[in-house]
Amino acid sequence: MIYIILILISLIIFIYIRFEKQHKKLIEAKEKYESIVEDLGDKFFAYRMNADFKFVYFSKNMENVLGISPDQALGKSFDEILKWTGDSLEIGEKSLDAYEKGQQHDDLTTMSFIHPLTQEERFVRVTDHTVTDSSENLLWVEGILEDITESVNAQKALHEKELELEKLATTDVLTKCFNRYYIMNNIEEEINRTKRKEEPLALIMYDFDHFKQINDQFGHDVGDYVLKEATEVISHVIREIDKLGRYGGEEFLILLPFSTLTNALEVAERVREAIASHHFKNLDQVTVSLGVVEYQKDESFQNLLKRVDEKMYESKRSGRNKVSS
Repeated sequence: MIYIILILISLIIFIYIRFEKQHKKLIEAKEKYESIVEDLGDKFFAYRMNADFKFVYFSKNMENVLGISPDQALGKSFDEILKWTGDSLEIGEKSLDAYEKGQQHDDLTTMSFIHPLTQEERFVRVTDHTVTDSSENLLWVEGILEDITESVNAQKALHEKELELEKLATTDVLTKCFNRYYIMNNIEEEINRTKRKEEPLALIMYDFDHFKQINDQFGHDVGDYVLKEATEVISHVIREIDKLGRYGGEEFLILLPFSTLTNALEVAERVREAIASHHFKNLDQVTVSLGVVEYQKDESFQNLLKRVDEKMYESKRSGRNKVSS
């Protein structure tokens, strides 16, 4: 009996010593972790959440990044202290769900929230991991959060600038439709596509009737107004996939992918009617003459342009304000 008691006492002491060693290691690990993260830069802070995902520790820079003091955050979850934006709430919920299932989640994650002091959207990069006991029970979650707002905003500004430069490179300054360079390149690209897939393609060219008289009688500012106003009108009567570009002066091209001659003639007639019926300030009537052609098999880019130009001048010769094909 005494022998059994001694064995039990020895077992209890062994378990206690082992537990104390594990507990000491955890404490040492926590202290070492905290000493390291306290020296992170201004845009970083570290945190620890318990098994209920409530904060039990923040490093000193937390208030700089989140705009919330540690006293306001301790004992609360991320969702209770921050107003997430975008898909950040869903991202956070997936991470917590993974932790509850015993899965690690060491990937860098970008999230965003509304800063409580400035009311500006802030962006942070989060990486965290779980700490478990020997039985794989969750003890806490440790993580580091980095404020990347400046980087994200700089990337956004760069992207917007690139889009602006791209638009300038492809847009006619006066009318805001596509410029000659862009529309000509697109015609060549569509010809190549048509050759590969044997799909229809049509082209419209139009020119403003008596445009020189408008400039001479009313001035170039009125002429510019006519070109801009007409471009706006025409953009509403062509299809979304059609491309309108300024060929030069008062001549314009409309590229019509997947269109037969019959389809293109219907579009051209809508364009002609829309301009002829539109009220241009201080002018009696503005009209356009249009030429329409459909791409022919193995036709060259130059020949396609030549044919549509000829058809447009055919409309001019036959009385203007007409469509010829």
